[in-house]
Amino acid sequence: MLELARYAEELGLFGVFMNDHFEGLSGDRKEPYLEAWTAMAGIGIETKKIRVGHITLFNSMRNPAVLAKMVTTLDVMTRGRYETIIGAGWNEPEYKGYDLMGEGVGMPEAGERVTRLKETVQILRGMFDSEVFSFEGKYWTLKDAVNVPQTIQRPMRLSIGARQPRMISIAAKYADGMNGSGNMTAIKSYHKILEPELEKNERKMRDFYLHGFATITPTKSKAETDAVIKKIAKDKPVKEVADDVFVGTPDILIEKLRACSDLGLKMMIAIPRSDKLPEMKETCAVLRDEVFRRL
Repeated sequence: MLELARYAEELGLFGVFMNDHFEGLSGDRKEPYLEAWTAMAGIGIETKKIRVGHITLFNSMRNPAVLAKMVTTLDVMTRGRYETIIGAGWNEPEYKGYDLMGEGVGMPEAGERVTRLKETVQILRGMFDSEVFSFEGKYWTLKDAVNVPQTIQRPMRLSIGARQPRMISIAAKYADGMNGSGNMTAIKSYHKILEPELEKNERKMRDFYLHGFATITPTKSKAETDAVIKKIAKDKPVKEVADDVFVGTPDILIEKLRACSDLGLKMMIAIPRSDKLPEMKETCAVLRDEVFRRL
């Protein structure tokens, strides 16, 4: 992870992000995982310019006031390079396996998780903006929580990972930005919900930090593109998948990323399709040289 982060920094890429989970997300869940906050703190200290963050912070893992202090600390330690993106949490095996809610209750219903996230975002915002902050909500009550020193970044940008209507509505009202995962179809879908929600709160898309999160696979030829898409498509219509996914030659990727920019996206967090370090490095270099520099 550190080697890839340093390489991305050498390339001049914007940021390096890791997911916030304790264990693998499929199969027997025994895929090697380091605790994400500790790992990103190490990466932040061992780099100098590239931004660092999580995609996305798992809200139920941490007390929100403690999280505000953690974010502030890492922002200070990295001299203002931490990018805050938080989501409600969704992985039931971690709720049960680590007893995240206490007393063996497991994973709360979606409505409760979203309400908890809403309170967390208000607490983070309050503690980022004030040295002393109090809050009274359904799940959390703070009395004169102190956050000194404050973040280096002023204001401290705060984004919510969201794709569903209520989460998008909370992002539009309380956050500075939103991360939406998925390919072109998903991006167009959540954009249709987000824009009127921003207008409802007297905000403009141009002032909102909208960003995406998707696997991006550069190819060298149409034949390679067709082979990758056919593998992804399985039983789905190939053309429909081809129009949706970020797979293709640099010209195709540029066209799709420009379409995302037209919808208001200001950043795209790219997932390399391979998990092998040399191939991930190659993907980063190709994207930088043949795609991002031409946008």
